[in-house]
Amino acid sequence: MTSLLHTPIEQLFSLAWRRVEPAHKIAFLAAVCVSVLAFGFEMTNLTLHHDDVNQIFIQDTILGHYLGRFGSGWLHYYAQNHYFMPFLQMAEGIVLMAGYGVLVAHFWGARKTLDIALVAAILSVFPYMAQVYQYNTAMMMYPAAHLLAAAAVVSSARASLRGIVVAALLYVGAFSIYQGVASNAATIFLVWLLARLMFPSEGAPFLSKSTFRSTAAVVTAVLAGGALYFFAVSFMDITFDSYQSAEQALKPGGGIDLGVAIPAILRGTRNFYLYPESYFPDYLKKIQIVFLGGAALACVVVPRRWWERLAALALLVAACFTPRALQLLHAGGQYHELTLTGYALVIAAAAMIILRATPILLRNAGSILAVTLIASYILQCNWISTVTYLNTLAHYATLTQILARVRSLPDARWDGKTIAVVGKYHMSDEYPFKRATGVAAEFMQAHHMDKLARLMRDEAKFIAADATMPKVLEFAATHPRWPHPASVGIVDGKAVVVLSASPQARSRLAAPAGGQADPR
Repeated sequence: MTSLLHTPIEQLFSLAWRRVEPAHKIAFLAAVCVSVLAFGFEMTNLTLHHDDVNQIFIQDTILGHYLGRFGSGWLHYYAQNHYFMPFLQMAEGIVLMAGYGVLVAHFWGARKTLDIALVAAILSVFPYMAQVYQYNTAMMMYPAAHLLAAAAVVSSARASLRGIVVAALLYVGAFSIYQGVASNAATIFLVWLLARLMFPSEGAPFLSKSTFRSTAAVVTAVLAGGALYFFAVSFMDITFDSYQSAEQALKPGGGIDLGVAIPAILRGTRNFYLYPESYFPDYLKKIQIVFLGGAALACVVVPRRWWERLAALALLVAACFTPRALQLLHAGGQYHELTLTGYALVIAAAAMIILRATPILLRNAGSILAVTLIASYILQCNWISTVTYLNTLAHYATLTQILARVRSLPDARWDGKTIAVVGKYHMSDEYPFKRATGVAAEFMQAHHMDKLARLMRDEAKFIAADATMPKVLEFAATHPRWPHPASVGIVDGKAVVVLSASPQARSRLAAPAGGQADPR
C-alpha cells in the first residue's frame, strides 16, 4: 500500500516485469504466439459447439452447478457478466495457459529459454488440439483451473504451513471449476520427483528430508483441498445431475469399482499412446512415442545407481497413467475426460528430459523434433477450427432448410411456430468431417434446433416428440426421414419434421403390411 501511495502504478508493473527472468519472458511470449497461430481462426470466427448453443443462453450462475462446478458458474456470471465472448475468452485462455506452461516448466527445473518455451508451447496448444476447449464459453475457466492446480502443487512443495494452506485453497478453486485437474496435479508432482531424481545437482538430492517433506506437504494439501471442496459442496444443497455420474462421483467412495476402473485405465492409456484417433493422426502418436522412448532411455542411462534407474522408470511409467487417476475414484463417471491435458504434461515432460539429459547433438535433434511436434499440433488446431466453422454453417443451413420446408406446406392448420421434432438428425461424417468427441458435432436434436432458432431471431419453437403425441409418432412411422420431401407435415395442429424413426415407430416399421421390412 505504501508503494501505491508513492509510486506510479506503471512503475510498479515495470519493476515486477523486470524481476521475471528473461528466459521466462521469452518463453511466455513464444507460447502466446504459438497459441495465436493455432487458434487465430477460431478467435476471429463465431463457431458454435452444440454445448455452446445451450450455454450461450445461461444468464445466472447455473453453468456447471449440478456437476459440482460452482466456480465455473461464478466466473461465467460474475467475471464475464454471462456474456458469450469468443475472442476475449480465447485470449484469456491463451494467456492463462501460457502462464501455466511457464510455471510448470520452471517447477520441473527447466531454466534454458528453449526448454521452457517448448514445454510451455506443448502444454498450451495440446489441450486445444485434443478437443478439450472447443466449448467457447469455457475457454477462460478451464485454463484458470489448470493454473490454480499447478500453483497449488508449487505452493505445497515448499513444505511450509502457509504453503500448504494456500495450496489447499487453490485446490478448492480449481476443483470448483473442473475436478479433473486433480489428475494433472498428480502428474506435475510425479514429474517433479523424476526431475529431482535425474538431475540432483540442480537441487536437493532425491533421498533427502526436503523431498520427503515436500511429498508429505503435497499429499496433505490435496487431501485438505479435496475435503474443503466436499465440505463447501455439502453446504450448497446441490442436487447432483446424473450426467457424468456426478451423483456418484461427488460421494466419497460412491463410485469406486477397481474391477471396472483398472481395465478402463489400461485400455484408455493404451488407446491414447498407440492408436490413432479422429483429429489426432497416427504420425503425431509416433512422434510422441519417440519422445517417451527417448525419455525412458534417459531414465536408464543418466542415473548412476541401479535403484535410481528403476525408480526413474517407475516414476515415468506412473506419470503415463496418472492422467486417468481420477477414474479410480469413480469408474463409471466421465470426469476423467479432461485427461488429455494430463497427457500433454507427460509429452512435455518427456521432451524436457531429452533436452536436459542428452549430449548436444541429441539435444539439437530433440529440439527440432519438438518444434516439428508443435508445428503439427498447430496444423491440427487450424484443421479443427476450420471444420468446426464449416459444421456451424451446416447446422444453420439445415435448420434454415427445415424451416423453409415446413412453412411452404399448403396446409396452414397450425400456429406457424410450434414444430415437433421426431428423433435426431445425424449429418454426414464423410471427409472433411470425422467423428470426434467435442468437435464438429454431427447431430441435431430438438433443443439444439430451438436454441439456434432463437439465435436467428426466428419465432419457431422446436419441441421433442414423445408419447404424449401419438399422432405425431404415427406420422413418423409412416413417413421417410429428413431430407425427404415427405418428412415434414402438419399433424394435430403441429408442424412435424421426422429426423429419425422414434422408438415407437421402429416397432411398427419392423413388420409393416406386406411382410417386408421397410427400407427406410
